[in-house]
Amino acid sequence: MRRCYTGAQIRAAEKPRLEAGDGPVLMRRAAWGLAHHTFQLLATRAQTYGSRVIGLIGKGNNGGDTLWALSFLAKRGIAIAAIPINTTPTDLHPEGLAAFRRAGGRIVDKIPTDTAAVIDGVLGTGFSGSFDLPGYLATNHLSIPATAAVIACDIPSGVLADTGDIPGAALAADLTVTFAGPKVGLFAEAGSQHSGTIRVVDIGINDQLAAIDHPWWIAEIPDVAKSYGTPAWDVHKYSRGVLGVVAGSAEYPGAAVLVVNAAAATGVGYISLVAEPPRGKTVADKVISANPQAVVADQLTDKATAVVIGPGLGETMRAKDATGAALQAALRLQIPVLVDASGLDVLQAEVFELGFAALVLTPHVGEMRRLTQRLAPDLAEHSVVDQAAEFARRFDTWIVLKSATTYVFGPHGIRSVHPGRTPELATAGTGDTLSGILGAGLSRLRPEDHDFMQRLFHTLSAGVRLHSMAGELAARDGGVVVSTLEHYIRQAKRQDLE
Repeated sequence: MRRCYTGAQIRAAEKPRLEAGDGPVLMRRAAWGLAHHTFQLLATRAQTYGSRVIGLIGKGNNGGDTLWALSFLAKRGIAIAAIPINTTPTDLHPEGLAAFRRAGGRIVDKIPTDTAAVIDGVLGTGFSGSFDLPGYLATNHLSIPATAAVIACDIPSGVLADTGDIPGAALAADLTVTFAGPKVGLFAEAGSQHSGTIRVVDIGINDQLAAIDHPWWIAEIPDVAKSYGTPAWDVHKYSRGVLGVVAGSAEYPGAAVLVVNAAAATGVGYISLVAEPPRGKTVADKVISANPQAVVADQLTDKATAVVIGPGLGETMRAKDATGAALQAALRLQIPVLVDASGLDVLQAEVFELGFAALVLTPHVGEMRRLTQRLAPDLAEHSVVDQAAEFARRFDTWIVLKSATTYVFGPHGIRSVHPGRTPELATAGTGDTLSGILGAGLSRLRPEDHDFMQRLFHTLSAGVRLHSMAGELAARDGGVVVSTLEHYIRQAKRQDLE
């Protein structure tokens, strides 16, 4: 998995080098990387020697990085110019401005129509507050040509590095060249939709970054293969994972079908649907019709190695009883438990004190707020992301917070972020599909293994990525129809999207 960082973590890693007087060296390394990737992008468009690049320059270090980068581009035959944004030339980074002018750069007040690329070097990772760069450009009659590439220096101006929120407005970059390590805000919330392709420039602080506690993580395609790839040659149906499913009702039988379909497509050796009469007949008939290999029972099998509880159970007393019985059986068996949808609404504080092998909750934003209001009302005024992180820590549980950006939080501060790759997954039933994917992954784990918690985190994070990959494939193929997502899960497992 790939590390990513908050702005504060990057600044903490830089601090020893800055205190040692290495600031100019770090800036020139960053600028050289920015110039290199800008030139590479221009080369893909056959726009190199003689092309025009304009820098939008703020008065801080991001502006300095961009001015230095422009000076390096001039040595490759690029025509360079700069426009101070919300400042004056006299307030720009002095060394960067001097290098820019030595290279023949000019301060201008317009963006020529033949501009090949615009570098956004206005604000950096230390920015907080609100800034509307597109609005500023419009007010000052600065129009970026439609054919020009937009390149962000470190992070698009106006994107908050720690959250991805954009309180004002930001330019959508075609390319973000970020320094030292990727920032959380490039992958989270609206920031993920403004970052474009992300390239990381090594500026020489890798040892300091490696020492940072509690970085963020992001799952990549190889991580999906590690957690959900081809099983070992000598597995059998029980060692490949036995997943219990407590889902569906007469009102919502499709939820159980979607969970089982996704688990089967993800790869699990044995699926046991708990379908207690009279609720069970409708659900069982639907599930067996779609997946004849599934086994129906009136209670959780002792062979189960994980269980999914909640999707489509509804709000009846019978649903509450089914949830309680499944939780007690999972506690006795000491297997991982995933609780979703209706199951979340019946959880009480005492459940978190029982000592499950692992308890995973998969709420969407509304469900997370309801959980917080019932069980941790002092967190009600926090952002829902902060609620999820603190809930996981306080209740010694795992939270997969489903939204346009999905987050995984563990009980000891471990965390991952996963950008939404297609809005078409925002449809009823895709959460049930995610439960099936994650349930299949959990069923392969063994709580007695020394690295169980680490593998659990990787499984949850990689499962979110697999779900996203399947959604992206479906969107490319005409749109997400939840009943067909199982096909794209199989396809995503064997196809490299990038």
